[in-house]
Amino acid sequence: MPREPLHLVLALLLALVLLTPPAGAQYSCPNCLHRGYLACKEHVEVPPEEETPSAENPLLYCAWAASCAKCEGTLWVDCGRCSEGELTKSVEERRRLIRHWMESSPLERVLGRPVMRLDTNRFALAIDVAELPDGERTKKKASGHDLAHRLARDLEWTAARVAEHFQITELDYRAKMRMWLWPTLETHQKAQEHFQGTLTTGDFKMLGRDPVYSVWLDPPNFDTVPRVRMNFVHNAGHMLLSNAFRPVWVGDIGGGWLDEGLGHWYEYARFGRTQNYCTEEASLADGWENGQWRAPVRRRIERAKDRLLPALLPQRTGQMPAPDHALAWSFYDYLLAAHPGKVRGLMEDLKEKKEARAALSERLGMDLFALEDAWRAWVAETYPVKGDEPRSPEKKDKQK
Repeated sequence: MPREPLHLVLALLLALVLLTPPAGAQYSCPNCLHRGYLACKEHVEVPPEEETPSAENPLLYCAWAASCAKCEGTLWVDCGRCSEGELTKSVEERRRLIRHWMESSPLERVLGRPVMRLDTNRFALAIDVAELPDGERTKKKASGHDLAHRLARDLEWTAARVAEHFQITELDYRAKMRMWLWPTLETHQKAQEHFQGTLTTGDFKMLGRDPVYSVWLDPPNFDTVPRVRMNFVHNAGHMLLSNAFRPVWVGDIGGGWLDEGLGHWYEYARFGRTQNYCTEEASLADGWENGQWRAPVRRRIERAKDRLLPALLPQRTGQMPAPDHALAWSFYDYLLAAHPGKVRGLMEDLKEKKEARAALSERLGMDLFALEDAWRAWVAETYPVKGDEPRSPEKKDKQK
């Protein structure tokens, strides 16, 4: 074979050296701007920024994004004109983590099929539905994918408020909150039987050490996007506080007033009304006073001649009548406003099965009657006579 002239060999070697960046050097590719990857253009249903974990976005993994054949959920595809770039290592590590997450689902092993899931910092969601009406009186549909991302924002918002009010850190939790929405009763019960050890025709949640909440598209409770979002936020409050500090649910051991009060509070704060009741009475499903309680609670408190707290505090969550749900919400509203930083201690006391009256007295430095008087006075100052907008100090004398 003829030999290439030495200068041509040296030229080729020099070219290879020049094209191979040394460690720490900048990559050079005008096609991908030195990244080694191009943005995947397949993600249009949900904006790419909603699929990207960040300080502002609590998402960790999304099965809809991970199902993309081109990028596997990384949101990046190979440049094709260069072998590597600045993003190569991080994208490949992200791909590895997504694959592991996709392949390690207990739900999929039990059901024997793929399940559309989304994980955030504090929640593991399974939203196994194709689409739902986007409102009560609209023909517009929202996909299960879109709903999952809305829920992710709602639930992490709830977790952030709970953490603020109860001074919670990551070390206070024992598990992620698992929340599932299924298309059929059959699928709901198959998941229930394995993970909850029971069978019900309606929604069901296990609280405490390993919280899990399972529902299906049971009309009219979970068949629209707003209903699902409000229900999940309400129940997220219960789940988070049953798991934090010491994994105990207080709803049936003397803390129903706090358990149900906080569930309503976060739902109300997020959506401007509350419609969910953790109750054994299905007749409450339509709600009390249309779920906007400030004026009705004020009227009830002003008309009440007997003391309210002695009857409210001993009630269990599942047996509380609807008007008392509103009182529990209002009392929690008052505690957050007038005694900030105290609810964690109250929750810890209730988990230790301390009587509510004693816990409130020790934590707040007031006997029960004095506490009720302060709560009633705060309601009169804060809640409107009509409507639902809280009264500002300068308007408090104009609504009498």
